[in-house]
Formats: sequence, structure tokens, C-alpha cells
Amino acid sequence: MMAVLGIALVVVVFTVLLALSAGFERAVSASGSLDNLIVLRKGADAELQSQVTKDTGDVLRELPIVATGEGGKKLFLSETVIILVRKKADGGDTNVSVRGTTPNVLEVRREVKLKEGRWFTPGSDEAVIGLALSRRLEGLTLGQSMHAGRRDWKIVGVFDAGGSGLESEMWLDLNTMQGVFNRGTIYQSFLFQAAGRAKDAEASLKKSIEDDPRLQSIEVQVEKAYYEKQSKLMAGVINSLGGILTVIMAVGGVVGAMNTMYAAVSQRKREIGCMLAMGFSPESIWMAFILESLLLSLLGSILGCAASMLFDGMRTGTTNFMTFSETAFEFHVTPGILMGATFLALCMGFIGGLLPAIQAARLKVVEALRRS
Repeated sequence: MMAVLGIALVVVVFTVLLALSAGFERAVSASGSLDNLIVLRKGADAELQSQVTKDTGDVLRELPIVATGEGGKKLFLSETVIILVRKKADGGDTNVSVRGTTPNVLEVRREVKLKEGRWFTPGSDEAVIGLALSRRLEGLTLGQSMHAGRRDWKIVGVFDAGGSGLESEMWLDLNTMQGVFNRGTIYQSFLFQAAGRAKDAEASLKKSIEDDPRLQSIEVQVEKAYYEKQSKLMAGVINSLGGILTVIMAVGGVVGAMNTMYAAVSQRKREIGCMLAMGFSPESIWMAFILESLLLSLLGSILGCAASMLFDGMRTGTTNFMTFSETAFEFHVTPGILMGATFLALCMGFIGGLLPAIQAARLKVVEALRRS
């Protein structure tokens, strides 16, 4: 039982850490759309590192690759992002992304839906917040206000973005935010829906950037690819730390399984001797103990995976190293993670049972049947 529980504990740690990484990746990568293109300053990996000008945006907006919505209005956004420090509901401080955007944002970010309240009025000191952010921060719910930039921003709506990283943001009217925070005509990014295939529009804009001197300070990529790139750094850190911790615990689990199987061999010497005397080969003795060790590890894997499912869907949050702001997400236990945990448990069982099984197979009949 101790061997089974030891393996189960390793499986729980392995599964939960990978579920943490998978949940973070899903939340961040789900933020983007395959139909949209994002434009940043050349060399910038994230919006906070980028600065683009209104003049550049005016040139981009008139390109034929930008889709047109109802009334002939271009589906084009100029956006500004800043970071503010706020109190979390469970204690401590965290960085919050505050995004200035325009009223047509819902036409471009089509995955975003208003869940409660209403949208902010252009030109006002009103704000809308993501569903995940409203759960994580203290005093940041519908009807309350947040003080920032010598203004009190009243929260008039809560939006749902399908569990993506956008739900960890607070959105304000772009023009009001530019004035309050003295941003002038400098933005962090441009986002627009492509007319036609996004990949074709991306290639066309890259050609324009090479040929047009007014555009040579920017670069473009599909929005989905941009957010997937953001998720890889933090997910890599979690996976690396999880791998180190899992290896350390796995060594303990292997030692526990090995001790259990050595004890089994010691207690069953007479049984082994009888089997050998009856004609069983040393290989069959070895196989019997290996199978027993694998069955114990499989039982530990089943217990560990069952316990890990309790974490599936649990809400948490962590700092995104690309944006330096908190991203709220849910643990996501996938079939692939459970299969990987089972494989790990079986490997632990095989390694832990290998030496005891070899010892059992090498016993001599006379030695095994001798009374202690």
C-alpha cells in the first residue's frame, strides 16, 4: 500500500503541474483569432514593449487588406496597454493589464461577449472588466470604481472571452485613456480583421512594409500566433520546474517500489523454490515479479489520476512573463497528460521491480527451500 500511495503521489504532482501549464497555454493562446492581424513595433515581443504612431495607423487603416464592417467602417483597432498594481481578493498584490480600445472592439474581437451590465460610453470614465479579473481582484466588480490616473473609473460591464487571457484585462475608452495617461498619439498595437485569408493579408502587408518607408518600423503577425508565442515562455518554466520536482519524487517512488518488491522476494523464497522445482524457468519467475510490480504501479496511477481530476477546472492565476501582468486561468487535465502520468508510473514500477525480479530469478532451488 505504501508503494502504491508513493507512486500515486508522484502521479498527482506530475499531472497537476502539467495541468497548470496546459491551462495557462489554453487561456493565453485562446485569446487570438486566426482572422485577425496584430501590428507591433519591429523587434517587440509583446504590446508593452511596443510603440506605434497614429500616422502609421492611418496608413494601415486604408490598405485593402483591412476588412470593412457595417456602414463601410474599417474593422481596425488602435490600442494602448498599461499595467496597474491592485489587491487580489485572496491577499497580496498583482499586476493588472488595462487596455484602451475603441467602441467597435466587439466587431474585431468577436470571441468577446458582454455578460453583465453594458458597454462603456465613448469619452466617459467608464470601464468593463473580464470575467476572470472580477473574480480575482478585491473591490473590482460591477458597479464599483477603480482609481487610476487621477480618475475614478466606474465598472459598468463584465465581459466573457471564452476563458481566454483577455478575461484578465480591464478595458477603457481609448481616447479618454490617452488623455488621462498622457499618451498623446502613441499606441502599443494595431489590430484588424483581414479581408480574405489572414495568411495572404500577412504576406501582403509584409511586402508593403518592405516597400513603404512609412511602415518600415513595424512588423505584423497573425493574432493567434502572437498569443501562442506568449504562452510558450511561462509554460516552459512551469514544465521545467515540474520536471525537476517530478524526477526527484519519482526517485523516491522507485526506491519505495524496489523495497516493496525486495520484501516480496524475501517472503516468498520457499514459493519461488517450489516453482523452480516444478519446472518453472528463471525467466518466468522474473516475469511474475515484474508483472506484480507493474500492476502495483498501475494501481498507483489509477489512484493518482483520479485524485488529479479533482483539480480539473480549478481557477488560479499567475504572472505572464511576457506581459508582466496576471493571467487568470483554470487547471486543464487532458487525456494526453493522464496517459503520460500512467506511462511514468509504469516506468517507475518496471525500474523498481527490475533488480528484485532479477534476484528472484537467480535463486537456487536448494537455497530457496532451506528453512530460515
